[in-house]
Amino acid sequence: MSLTGDDLEDLVDEVFEDLDEHAELVDERLEGIPEGETMPGLEDMRLHDAKEFRLGIVFIDINDFTEYTSDNPEKDVLFMLNVFIPKAMELVREMGGAFEKNTGDGILAYFGAEDDDETVAEDVLIFYALIQILLHCGVNPTLERYDVEPISISAAAALGTAYISRIGIHSLNRRTAVSTTANVASKLEDLAGTNQYYVNQGIYEKSDTEDGLGSMLEEVGGLNGYRWGSDFSGWTSPSRYYEFPNIGLDLYKEATS
Repeated sequence: MSLTGDDLEDLVDEVFEDLDEHAELVDERLEGIPEGETMPGLEDMRLHDAKEFRLGIVFIDINDFTEYTSDNPEKDVLFMLNVFIPKAMELVREMGGAFEKNTGDGILAYFGAEDDDETVAEDVLIFYALIQILLHCGVNPTLERYDVEPISISAAAALGTAYISRIGIHSLNRRTAVSTTANVASKLEDLAGTNQYYVNQGIYEKSDTEDGLGSMLEEVGGLNGYRWGSDFSGWTSPSRYYEFPNIGLDLYKEATS
């Protein structure tokens, strides 16, 4: 497609034509954002609507995906993605979570909406344990049977307040989480290495650190530029973050022995 000066001007004019009207509509629909009681389906939300939730936001990412795609035939990469991603999505659904998107080499999911913070925190850690079992005891053995290179993953999760909004235009839109919580989860995912599973301070504070899976969390360090808490409970700055051990294979062996 060639683009002349007149073409560019016409394109800009078309995009800008109803910008003020569009902004007024967005402002109207974001007036007094309500608290959500259940995670809405995409079809149940109007464009630009938003609801406020307390959520556990989880990123799962396939490690070294660029190298994996370079070192393996395209058909093997496609086979791997079609084995792992749908089963990971199914696990989210079976645990009552909501799936936002497939990022190509990973997924983004939400837990919560209907539960208290303690339940959300424990659910995230249970999901960590189950996704490890799925990977080590299901997906990778399957890949090996088909002579496809196995994978490793990393994960990051954060607990906090988030707005869920339907963002886009009528033909192109999706449900999106907008919050510092989502930013923290994304930042922790960037920091997580091979087979590392990080959580923010919110999940640590609300999990059962005495007898539950929270007792397995080990502090890693501080996340500069972010803080966790409230003006009433006291801010912690920088926010601390923690690692959940890669114990899925051991749990599976113990459960099946």
